Amino acid sequence: MRDPAKRNDIFDSLKYIPIGSNDVYLTLSGELRARVNYFSNPQGRKSEHQRQDSYRIFLGADLHLGEHFRAYGELARGHMDGKNIGSPSGTLSNKLLVQQAFVDGTWQVGQTDVGARIGRQVFIDGSNLLLANRDNNTVQTSLTGVRAWARGSTLRADVFDLYYTTYGNGGIGDDPIDWGRRFSGVTAGIVLPKHLFGGSKLYLDPFVWRLRNRETTWGAETAGEERTYVGAHLWGEAGPVTIDWTANHQGGSYGGRGLNAWQVLLAGTYRLGKANTAPRLGLHFDYATGEASMGRAS
Repeated sequence: MRDPAKRNDIFDSLKYIPIGSNDVYLTLSGELRARVNYFSNPQGRKSEHQRQDSYRIFLGADLHLGEHFRAYGELARGHMDGKNIGSPSGTLSNKLLVQQAFVDGTWQVGQTDVGARIGRQVFIDGSNLLLANRDNNTVQTSLTGVRAWARGSTLRADVFDLYYTTYGNGGIGDDPIDWGRRFSGVTAGIVLPKHLFGGSKLYLDPFVWRLRNRETTWGAETAGEERTYVGAHLWGEAGPVTIDWTANHQGGSYGGRGLNAWQVLLAGTYRLGKANTAPRLGLHFDYATGEASMGRAS
């Protein structure tokens, strides 16, 4: 968007606002979404219907300081009204919050791109079925900490150490870092050969993650939990087929009892035609194991 000749609509000028020089510039962004949910017999019980009327607004500013450094900030507002909605959580109704506020730096070492990001950020680096933000929420889940990466043409490695945000319903100032909920780990990435299956774009991401929570509530019990995820995520496309497959083992402990469970999460589509706009048939299959609560947790 630096070149005015490449700007096609009135918003393109907001993507490049120079500040003093061509290498220092601001990019503005935003999102407005309205959504209505209607539930008959909420929670599967015979009861009065529930209607959730919600909207969200995101406003972001991305400041680039030369080729290697940037700072990003994002404000969010979410509101929910309707009928029989009870007391919405801070992820469903929030007057105003700082959803993201981070700085990052990137540089090149030989043929490898390396970088680091520090601050509050929306973190999605892994299977959508494990890490994606819930689409129903009006605001997104934010975490605060550090993330670093190294990426080559066919391999990558990401490491992170982050703490979750606890959301209130008010304005800026009631969304503190929850130092009791910590998410850290390593995610690798392998670009698979493109000649597979007659031509494909497939990626394999092995991962080892650890989730620690000082106070996790299951049923009537509240205890400390440490959960370790070891698995892999295979995703991408091969011809008309797209896949998003994840398998992982969960270990660790909850309240002094061991955790031992498996998850297999499979999603995919098949495109009916050659055009990108062609309709798709989809399949989603989830399988999980768990142990009984007698002496062990699941």
